[in-house]
Amino acid sequence: MSGVFRYELDLLTEANAPDGAGGFVRSFQPQTTIWAGVEYLASVNSVSGDARVRLKRIRALVRARSGLAIGARVRFQGADFEIVSIESDDERGRRLFLICEEALS
Repeated sequence: MSGVFRYELDLLTEANAPDGAGGFVRSFQPQTTIWAGVEYLASVNSVSGDARVRLKRIRALVRARSGLAIGARVRFQGADFEIVSIESDDERGRRLFLICEEALS
């Protein structure tokens, strides 16, 4: 696909599998591929346990569709990102900006 929507994003869905001890193991599996315009944003500091880490951030312009929600995940170039904000590109909401931060787990 050419033009603005030239990068592939995998839209991920959460899949919980029993861990054998009465709990579940949380994972994310690709559901579908969507096309997007992607740009990297400034990274942000985060704390994970006792360690400080820098999280990559992206802004992805996509066509509006079901399955896009804050907390959902996308995979871009092998890294998983959590959607932290969704903003409309136009007054009709046909295109959306997804602001995403690298998911650590």
